[in-house]
Amino acid sequence: MDFKKLKINLPKFSSKTKKRIKILFICKLIFFSLIFFIVIQFPLTGKIIDTEGHKIIPLNPEQRAIVEQSILASEFLKDIPKNNPVFLRFFYFENGERIWQGGFLIGNQGILTQGEPSIYFSIHSKYISELNKQNLCTIIGKANKNKDVGIYSDYNKARLFLKYAGMLKHRGCLGM
Repeated sequence: MDFKKLKINLPKFSSKTKKRIKILFICKLIFFSLIFFIVIQFPLTGKIIDTEGHKIIPLNPEQRAIVEQSILASEFLKDIPKNNPVFLRFFYFENGERIWQGGFLIGNQGILTQGEPSIYFSIHSKYISELNKQNLCTIIGKANKNKDVGIYSDYNKARLFLKYAGMLKHRGCLGM
């Protein structure tokens, strides 16, 4: 097929129609700019993970081993972005006070010793014993249904979406 001979008949617009198209384009541009501004300005809401002034008790070696094994076997591990690890911390309540327990910095290569997470998950430690019987994804979903999961980030939803786009297929698992 010879593309030089191919003619495309584009419609001819009157000057009035051209003005309408320009106004419509500008209105759409303003609308999407406002939406973008609103999404960027309002941060992700969730339960704030604040350990300042609270007791922090480490997980016992058995609990730590169970959680580490479950994290390493997790299906979403490979989809965590290289430069944006996730922090998972456990807690329980004692006399109405939240007691924080051990936490894990999770990257796409496994459990990390250093890094700056972009999102923090907290989950009640009563679910640790169930990690031997079920996978981490199932447990987080169960804990989320029971409102035993907290999610916190300094980033808004739009930024988190961009940072963790590869993990969208696991959003049901992660309680999002």
